[in-house]
Amino acid sequence: MRILNLIPSGLTDYSVVNDFQHALHDQVASGQAEDTLIVAEFAPAWTAGRHTKPEDIPDSTVPIIHVDRAGSATWHGPGQVVIYPIVRLREPVDLYAWIRSVENGVLQTLRKEWGLPVERIEGRAGVWLRGSQGRDRKICAIGLKVARGATMHGIALNVAIDPAHAFSGIIPCGLTDADVASLSWEGIYSDVPHAAHLLVPHLIQSITPQLATRPEPIHWEEAPAGAFAPTASSELQSEGPTQ
Repeated sequence: MRILNLIPSGLTDYSVVNDFQHALHDQVASGQAEDTLIVAEFAPAWTAGRHTKPEDIPDSTVPIIHVDRAGSATWHGPGQVVIYPIVRLREPVDLYAWIRSVENGVLQTLRKEWGLPVERIEGRAGVWLRGSQGRDRKICAIGLKVARGATMHGIALNVAIDPAHAFSGIIPCGLTDADVASLSWEGIYSDVPHAAHLLVPHLIQSITPQLATRPEPIHWEEAPAGAFAPTASSELQSEGPTQ
């Protein structure tokens, strides 16, 4: 299994990485490429999954990127680690087991590495902290897709996001009765590279039973400098909604 680590090259362009994961998915699904985890920290981007409703994006100036994952609207940006497993699943494919295995990898990381009392919430995707006053907080979003026996998209763990700008202009995941969370808001201070290196081993251990082939050997690889850098147009978009 290859861990394609884009973080050392800086913030990456969501659209460029999304195009890359689609091309890589075709190769993995056809057996022409090895299973890969894409690890990234994006320049600010707002994406809308297949279940997004118009009311989930109340600010019409937000530069939305429509994607083919499950779920509603979300934000990606600095201070957030994103991992996309592009892997072949064992037959017969059990979509529910795949989702649970990804969730479990995040749960184990947050519990064992940082001691956070995170939970699943029935009927709601992602990894959560229970609210003391009734409003639960999502610390990790999960949006997945399986096609031709191989997976796409993945997880976004909030490590040290900026509360003044993250998720602006949208209703995160279309949930009006819940909030978002970040490790830094819980008094846990980590940078994105460190969080990624803690998260990847737990995620691999959790998803291995669902894979068509075992992940050994596991090797980390960095992308060429500038290969996934934001373009001028994406940097303009990343300024986000104006008030």
